[in-house]
Amino acid sequence: MALTGLVDPSRDKIAVDGKVVKFSQRDTKKSGAAAPLVYWMLNKPAGFSLDRNPTGDSIYHLPRLARLSFKVVPASLLGKNAEGLCLLTNDDQFAGTFRGLDDLDQVVLVMIDRRLEEAELNTLLPEKSPGRPRMKVEYRHKAKLGASYGYWYFVQGDIPGLRRKLESGLKRLKLKTHKYVQLSLAGLELPENLKAGDYVQLTGPEIRKLKTIARKHKPSDEV
Repeated sequence: MALTGLVDPSRDKIAVDGKVVKFSQRDTKKSGAAAPLVYWMLNKPAGFSLDRNPTGDSIYHLPRLARLSFKVVPASLLGKNAEGLCLLTNDDQFAGTFRGLDDLDQVVLVMIDRRLEEAELNTLLPEKSPGRPRMKVEYRHKAKLGASYGYWYFVQGDIPGLRRKLESGLKRLKLKTHKYVQLSLAGLELPENLKAGDYVQLTGPEIRKLKTIARKHKPSDEV
């Protein structure tokens, strides 16, 4: 019987004559076979870095990632104190290209310590202009945060370096960011039922879309 579909090596088991086959990237390299490529969407918890370090604040210490028998790397960037959508893969070439893109459509939620005035909204991101059609900042609601209140803002756009410029703008206005949540990136949306620290395999169409975006941004000397 032929096997079809994608295999998630961290969860799926393959058995031959009733015996479970175990493999790692090192084993596949020795045999000359290509390791199965995975493309995952991780719901990164706040307080975890994307660095592979021995301390407990690395995403690689999250229970599911800690059990992997092969290496995955981030294909998107997200700060240590941020949470939400993060892409992981063992396709190093794709990760290196896609991780460097900073003009992708994205949606984030930020919680700050006070409500912004209209004039502040207009200066939060200098690139807010008619030339940036898919850019908007909206006040959503306030939420209790310990003994104080935080104010949620919805930010959407394809401004190059949006994440960095948003952080810089908030700092310039002397606003404290309580939370930063990545909800969407390049058309991918974080599933509401995906628990923090868990991940799912992207679908075939989602993977092809991301690779098409990466290919379009690839330097001409690499094509």
